[in-house]
Amino acid sequence: MNKYLFTFAVILACSMGAAAQTKRIIAVIGSSTAAGTGAIPISDSWVNLTQAYYQSLGLIDTIYNIALGGSVTFAGLPSWDTLSGAAPDTAHNITKALSYHPDVVLIAYASNDVVADFTVQQTMANLRVIYQEVINAGKIAYVTTTQPRGAIPTAQKEILRTERDSVLAEFPAFSLNFYNPLVAADSLSLNPTLAYDSTHPNNAGHQLLFQVVKNTDILSAFPLALSTDHFTATMEPQDVLLQWTAEEAGAVLFDIQRSQDGISWADLGQENEALNLSGTQYSWKDADPLPGTSYYRLKTSVAGNVSFSAVAAVLRPVPDFAIANVYMPQGGSMLVVDIQSAVNRTLSMSVVDVNGAVVSRQVVSAATPSCTIDLSLSGLARGMYFLRVSTSEGGVVTRRFLKL
Repeated sequence: MNKYLFTFAVILACSMGAAAQTKRIIAVIGSSTAAGTGAIPISDSWVNLTQAYYQSLGLIDTIYNIALGGSVTFAGLPSWDTLSGAAPDTAHNITKALSYHPDVVLIAYASNDVVADFTVQQTMANLRVIYQEVINAGKIAYVTTTQPRGAIPTAQKEILRTERDSVLAEFPAFSLNFYNPLVAADSLSLNPTLAYDSTHPNNAGHQLLFQVVKNTDILSAFPLALSTDHFTATMEPQDVLLQWTAEEAGAVLFDIQRSQDGISWADLGQENEALNLSGTQYSWKDADPLPGTSYYRLKTSVAGNVSFSAVAAVLRPVPDFAIANVYMPQGGSMLVVDIQSAVNRTLSMSVVDVNGAVVSRQVVSAATPSCTIDLSLSGLARGMYFLRVSTSEGGVVTRRFLKL
């Protein structure tokens, strides 16, 4: 891991200026009410009212709304449900929603599960899976309750109320109560004065649902934080170089994160700066990049406030050779490397320490389809190292190993 400070801005600016705001991204999945049914024009739907509200505050540019009429919670799952055999809707499910890299996901399935005779247990299990998928991606999720409905049996109306209670109990701080504002007094049905039809709210009903979202302040989890600018990832011959600039001064913690799919993220490294200066430029190298496309982002923490940079992607060509296995026989003085190669070729094999310094290098001949090569570790201190194997054509593969 290496960090280099390249430039400094005017020192006076370090003690001035508030943290800049990063615009957030919201995604919505669910069924017809979330899609806008009942609102005329559709700009009066609760999702579009939410979008207009946060746009007016300068907090978002748009909401990615992939809700679809008739959807049930099974359609929102990330994969097939093995017990029921139900398939997700890959154009409208949680995986699709997360592909927009949202900060917040709203999960809004109003009543179709009940009408389709799915049990409360099935619906809640699906909502847990969808919600957890968002949390695993490092995002925030809000789950709406069911909504009251008319023209269905009383038993199903009672289940809608039960599911409301279940959602409120399961996701207490991250639920949106869409049931109470719409239900008729002393009834289990949709209030006729708020009804577009027996299933969907009208404009007045959508306005009430928007007020629930607004009052919950779904973006309150993203206070201002020290922002970063110009976060880039560049593929070098052997590493990925990450670079960014701190726009404001102050103590800051940078977490470098990487993802293979742009959805699930893992921490790679960390930079903790007690005396960060405005305009300071940083760099960090990923010495063990993934083959194929990798996504990188920067998590910035200041006084408990967290923000994320834009996502940067790099493509590392998949080589036609690979390190099949690395192991160390008893004694730890030799590293045995099994190489697979599509052609006979010459390989450069380097041992690199955690600071990026090459501590040994050996040129060997590799035969197709596989061969075994012994590398001496004599005199090498204990610790973590990287074996980097490269070809004259520019292909590189890397493998971590521990010297005992």
